[in-house]
Amino acid sequence: MLNNKLYYKIQFINELFDKKIKMCTKQSSMNYISRGQGRVIAMLKLKDGISTSDLSKILGIRVSSLNEILNKLEKKNFITKESSCEDKRILLIKLTQKGQEYEFKQLDESVFDCLECNEKDELDSYLDKIIIELNKNIRSSNPEKYDKLIREREELFKKHFNSKQDYEWYKLLYTS
Repeated sequence: MLNNKLYYKIQFINELFDKKIKMCTKQSSMNYISRGQGRVIAMLKLKDGISTSDLSKILGIRVSSLNEILNKLEKKNFITKESSCEDKRILLIKLTQKGQEYEFKQLDESVFDCLECNEKDELDSYLDKIIIELNKNIRSSNPEKYDKLIREREELFKKHFNSKQDYEWYKLLYTS
């Protein structure tokens, strides 16, 4: 019963974060960026000119879903699609000037000010445990597929991202 309650509280917190972002974001409908579109832009800000195949694997979404997101971003003039010089079959995704200048609206982090410093540390630790457990559960459903996906993502992160900070973020999300 308590697990059910905790699950719904986390889900509700996520919905509240989404509402707050939408209410605080005063973008025209032409410039509105969905969460999925934001993930693509954020990734391209870290490494511009990634192939659709690599971007799909890094973000953990199907190529068809990614293409839908990319088409919307292209219509809004946030990205361009270019054929690779080495292999014309490979499509590279690049940010336009508008995409490079796009600034994400940060959530007002003061929401966490209701917690004492030690409570924030505890919450951080608890969230890490939940992330690790979720990854274990996902892996247990199909270990071979999961391990292959993790290896591919790790190779792509090493190929495209040089920053230790980016790699640490990757390890927390995908290898715990």
